[in-house]
Amino acid sequence: MSEIGAKIVELLTALMTVITAVVTPNWAALIGLLPLFIAPLVVLWFLSTTGAWTLVAITKRGPRLAPRDEAPVPAARAADGTPIYPAGRPYSARRAEVYPAGSVRDRQGLPLSLACPGCGAVRLAEISTCAGCGMEIRQRSVMQLERPSGPPAGGSANA
Repeated sequence: MSEIGAKIVELLTALMTVITAVVTPNWAALIGLLPLFIAPLVVLWFLSTTGAWTLVAITKRGPRLAPRDEAPVPAARAADGTPIYPAGRPYSARRAEVYPAGSVRDRQGLPLSLACPGCGAVRLAEISTCAGCGMEIRQRSVMQLERPSGPPAGGSANA
């Protein structure tokens, strides 16, 4: 029985050294190993975030809007039938049409006229400063977008 008792004492001694290492670890050694555990987590987080944003950027649908070509409208008429042109809007006196803001030429390529809103002097729409009062009018062409009237062709629309 002494051999069995010696083996039990040896087993208990080994068990106590393992328990001592777990309960009171070498903190300096564990702190030294900390970067080995944190660095892979940071790299995995960075790669997953980058991959997710790349996937979003690739699969995100952009706007499906088409620019609207705004056509000129006929000028309003006075009681005697003469056209009335609004001040500050380009117009064609030959065709009696008012064009959208920012237009400088009509559809045939001829220059448009513009009445100054300050003094009423008529000048070419290409010129930004009024010769009569010195008012500067900068016409910016407004980009108007129109949405498609229905869903895109294909997919469940064909079913």
